[in-house]
Amino acid sequence: MRFVQISDTHISHDENYNRPPAPHTPLAGTHALLYALRQLPFPPDFIIHTGDVVYDPHPEAYVKARSLLTDLPAPVYYLAGNHDDPRMLQEILLGIPEPRLPYDQEFESCGVQILCLDSGRLGGDEAPAGRLTEAQLAWLRRKTYRKDPRPLLVFIHHNPLPQADSPWLESMRLQNGEDFHAALLPARERLRGVFYGHIHQAMQLQRDGILYCSAVSSWQTFRSDPGESELQFEMAARPGFNVVSLSAGLTAIRRHSFAVEPNR
Repeated sequence: MRFVQISDTHISHDENYNRPPAPHTPLAGTHALLYALRQLPFPPDFIIHTGDVVYDPHPEAYVKARSLLTDLPAPVYYLAGNHDDPRMLQEILLGIPEPRLPYDQEFESCGVQILCLDSGRLGGDEAPAGRLTEAQLAWLRRKTYRKDPRPLLVFIHHNPLPQADSPWLESMRLQNGEDFHAALLPARERLRGVFYGHIHQAMQLQRDGILYCSAVSSWQTFRSDPGESELQFEMAARPGFNVVSLSAGLTAIRRHSFAVEPNR
């Protein structure tokens, strides 16, 4: 199995929208991302967007996202991020007339069980941190305690665990990330990775035999040096996405980057 993880496109319906010091607009980054995806020399089994599809949860932003994120070379699945409205995401972007809240998902691809959890607080809180409800954790425990021979992948928007000794990253993360991690432990022998976005940088960590991996944004890239208490931008880094391949006993992650025309 081979899939592509993209994240944090932050699409706006305003074509000139940008936030300094980003060297290019979210729309320029999205166009470059889509071009790079269409140049891949293989068809992915699926593409997954790990949240913050739009910058502001405005209906026209989702209309714009729908017009852009079409005709990709694989089925695309979406998570809601803290900048998303899960209702609008489902109704406008995906055409789901009766949206589910929270927008948790389960599907199978190539014999792999895939779980997606909505950690974005249902669009009702502008704080960057996330949280899962007790009902969501109970749902996850039912999936991980069950005897299941399939390999497992888990996707979530927020960074679940402390990393890089960075206070600002700690303020961004999943508030009950320890409970989330504990719910995964029964399935760790078959769990091939937990993939997330939100932090706009490529990081990888392992805890209790569980692999956690993030993807960079197609817009701005952040940095998280030890001890940093405020958001810092990584001006030299390029946007990108992850290509993840699963084979017997192996999870391989290749980080792709691409260029974007500056000052757009």
